[in-house]
Amino acid sequence: MKFRFKALERQRHPDQLDSPLLLATPRGWVAVFTVLITTVMIGLWGFLGSIPRYASASGLITFPGGVTTVEAAVAGSLTGLPIRSGDTVAIGDSIGTIRSSGGIVAVSAPVSGRVVAVNAGVGAYVSPGDDLIQIEQSVDAALGATLLVGGDMVPFVHPQQEVTLELPGVNPRIFGRLKGVVVSVSQFPASAQQVAQVTGDAAQHLEANTHLVTVRLLDDPQTFSGYQWTSVSGPPVQLQSRTPVSGELSLGGVKPVSILLGV
Repeated sequence: MKFRFKALERQRHPDQLDSPLLLATPRGWVAVFTVLITTVMIGLWGFLGSIPRYASASGLITFPGGVTTVEAAVAGSLTGLPIRSGDTVAIGDSIGTIRSSGGIVAVSAPVSGRVVAVNAGVGAYVSPGDDLIQIEQSVDAALGATLLVGGDMVPFVHPQQEVTLELPGVNPRIFGRLKGVVVSVSQFPASAQQVAQVTGDAAQHLEANTHLVTVRLLDDPQTFSGYQWTSVSGPPVQLQSRTPVSGELSLGGVKPVSILLGV
């Protein structure tokens, strides 16, 4: 029987103790080092990195004075109301008359500002406490924003905190978001009357433990609106009071390892 040379050589030296043992190919070592470096970098990022946290809240663009509702003081027929939405009134101006059982009663403006809503018409019968008109104060001041924030978020909100606001009809991917900073946070939950002073509407479905957060909009004379946006120039629109907004508050960062461990 004939044997090949290599087979005979293997029988002569079966263990091949003098031959080097190949543990891995160069390509395998590259893969090992790549996985090792990636693991180390992920570990460093987990302990030293930071993931930004944000919280959302709804609100309105407002003037600092808010909205004052003028109510009927007596019962009777509304005989005069020479006021229209958009009119400017001064404190003490006569804005209407009511014919009551005791005679004609004049209705005066309790504050100066701009009429934003007329809730009654001439000839209507009104009772004490019925809404007649709404006046927005401080219309010559700079616009700001008021956000309604839940009590669980209040501990994370503080003055000088950065806020961005998204406006309806403004694409944030193209024009960005309106920039501002927190000025104050209400110490106690807001009442329905306080919310109504901001929005002009009765807060019938106000969630419990809701706080008011006042936001100052950052000025920028280089933009069309006169305020700063996260984009360079912002949208070609002028801001109007009582515009609903969706606010995003920066709550700082959290370490990835904290999220992993649930701390």
